[in-house]
Amino acid sequence: MVTSDARTKVTGRLAMVGDLAGADVGPGLLHARLLTSTEPHARIRVDTAQARRTPGVVAVFSGPELEGALGRPARFGPILLDQPPLAVDRVRYAGEPIAVALAADPDDADAALTRVRVRYEPLPVVTEARAALAATADAILHPRDSAGSAAFPELKLRRRSGSNLVNHFVIRKGDVGTAMARADQVFVDRFTTAAMHHAALETHVAVAVPSAERMVVWASTQTPYKLRVQLAELIGVPLDRVQVRVLQLGGAFGAKCYAKIEPLAVCLARITDRPVRVGLDRAQAFTTLTRHATESVLETGVRADGRILARRVTSWFDAGAYADISPRVIKNGAYGFGGPYAVADMSVDVYAVYTNRPPAGAFRGYASPQAAFAYEAQLELIARRLGVDPLELRRRNLLRDGDRNVTGEVMTDCHYGDLLDAATRAWGTSGGAPSVGTDPSPSPSAAPPPTRTVPPIRSGPADRRPGGEETRRMVRGRGVAVTVKGTNTPSLSRAAVALNRDGSVHVLTSTVEMGQGAHRALARLAAEALGIDPAVVSVSLPDTDVTPYDQQTSSSRSTIAMGAAVQDACRALLDRLAELAAGHCGVPRAAASAGGGEVRAGTARFGYGEFVTAVRAGQLRCEGGYTSTGSLDHETGQGIASSHWHQASGSAEVEVDLDTGQVRVLRYHAAVWAGRVVNPVEARMQVEGAVLLGLGSALGEELRFDGAGRQVNRDLLDYRLPAVTDLPAITVELLGQPSDRIYGLGETAVPPVAPAVAAAVADATGVVLTDLPLRPERVLAGLRALQVDQAVVRTG
Repeated sequence: MVTSDARTKVTGRLAMVGDLAGADVGPGLLHARLLTSTEPHARIRVDTAQARRTPGVVAVFSGPELEGALGRPARFGPILLDQPPLAVDRVRYAGEPIAVALAADPDDADAALTRVRVRYEPLPVVTEARAALAATADAILHPRDSAGSAAFPELKLRRRSGSNLVNHFVIRKGDVGTAMARADQVFVDRFTTAAMHHAALETHVAVAVPSAERMVVWASTQTPYKLRVQLAELIGVPLDRVQVRVLQLGGAFGAKCYAKIEPLAVCLARITDRPVRVGLDRAQAFTTLTRHATESVLETGVRADGRILARRVTSWFDAGAYADISPRVIKNGAYGFGGPYAVADMSVDVYAVYTNRPPAGAFRGYASPQAAFAYEAQLELIARRLGVDPLELRRRNLLRDGDRNVTGEVMTDCHYGDLLDAATRAWGTSGGAPSVGTDPSPSPSAAPPPTRTVPPIRSGPADRRPGGEETRRMVRGRGVAVTVKGTNTPSLSRAAVALNRDGSVHVLTSTVEMGQGAHRALARLAAEALGIDPAVVSVSLPDTDVTPYDQQTSSSRSTIAMGAAVQDACRALLDRLAELAAGHCGVPRAAASAGGGEVRAGTARFGYGEFVTAVRAGQLRCEGGYTSTGSLDHETGQGIASSHWHQASGSAEVEVDLDTGQVRVLRYHAAVWAGRVVNPVEARMQVEGAVLLGLGSALGEELRFDGAGRQVNRDLLDYRLPAVTDLPAITVELLGQPSDRIYGLGETAVPPVAPAVAAAVADATGVVLTDLPLRPERVLAGLRALQVDQAVVRTG
């Protein structure tokens, strides 16, 4: 059935910030156009004199001119105040905004930018995190330490003045040195993952509307309350002087978690005293925020049977030119390296490092995919070195209830064995995949099938077309991965429900709807708690003046956290109805109740709306909340890292062309421990979307840079998103029982995808690739190296 929401979307009538015009925000709307740097690192001088004389242009600013007109330095960032809205004196990456032109007609603003003159004095460029950490002198991007932001005041950093170190997060569990000495074998391997573009359909856009005392900001953001803190901090006003309003988002995937272009919009609106719209084109979006490129070295000590005794991890996350949320991302990356495995002794050092690349920040999966690729790929390598089946090696090391994970937390609610069973069952006894949209397995409470090795599937060395012409040599293989991801902890969400006199209910929430179906899920949870039809429940759009506080719409937490807050508010409403009914009907409180669409007091019965009218309330409104607790010790990384652990497995079948190195994924099965599923249709769609994103990281998505440090793919023609022809048959399995608690789904299925595909390539070819994406040239290089190794063994 096509819902009203779906009809609004497909007919193009969905309200979005980019659609706002003068009639929506008031007279005098100005359009801002940006000029960006062509150099990755340089001192700059920007001359705007000629540009200001362009007909129709209201103003043109360089970075120093903007701060001069504002009357104060302008820096922003969720953790470190290290980023200016426009570069001041120095650019730190190619694509950084260096000048802005304002005009009522955006074409006039574009014309003005062609008259801006820029002089560059190049500085040393560092584009690799590991090398940047050792850089000195002019290769230091931020010679002076930046102040901290009020957005995350509780976060402790480990930094080094006069260096490119953004943060260093550590985990120390047990005695790794002693455990390594007991190991029968120790393996050291290196893994890399590439920077990626979020590729949301909607790019960044914001409209700032000034008034005598306040600033209203319409923003395409996932975190309206965090953004409000950043903007108030930027212009030096109390929080109540900034109002952030959010409409529907056209996708985000982490790119819109914190301030990006909103600070510039606010500064310009404050200076001109007119509404200002700032929007990015696709090329600018490509260099605004990326996923962290990583390099990780894993040293793992094992017994002869493959049981892991100890692991030492050193990882470098490329933060780009500004810190953004990197200090928090590497914390998740650090505990992510523990994976779903019981490792008694573990040492982790993760570094976020400034480089002359675009800033990196939150991205769907929040460092879990980078960590998962490393630990799963190393397990594949270890299994082959020990002659152990990779599936069996995983089973021997899985976390089970009662084990302690990487941060020392005692685990409960572990389902990794069930997820591995689901991954192997997906192919069936004959290797056939289940049909799309079905659950191919019995309940996980049923007896699991015996462990079996996933065999390689290989065709002959060559196929022939009709007529005898030889085609390329193709091989097939299957691979499995099992992963875990945490969620933001500690966490806070507040919600309100308003019962109207017609019986309709309005849920007030600051959860952002960006295509993930959060608002529909919240409406269903409210309807269920109150015992009414979801059709009479509506959900608000976020407005920091109106809707209660929510920490963020990210980290796969909205249905868990905001859902609990909504249900808590509904319980409070039912209690309030019963209390009012007792007074209205003159009966003891114990004789009054509410639920199932009714208010009952003694022998009296009222519908919800009827009762609101009877007590002349007009509207009844109650609030509720959700809070999770947890923290990690700054010195050891021990403690509670996550209030929920989101668990998944993936199984992939691939075909590899031995002549070209091309990898094609034929089938992929995603299994997620979902617990109670609020909306099964949209839950499956979320998982399918996560799989598609994971396939991009596995097969071709990669931001590439030339030798001078400039990004070379800045549009969707050159950036290799998965195309329809790349998509495999995808099946989804949601494990759990209706009585279970709710688990996050938005990101859970992302981490297993790349390692499962890589494991399948290894099964097909014998080559375990350690770098993402799995480009054809890397596959061919691996095949050549394998042939050399085999030749050495034969001649030896």
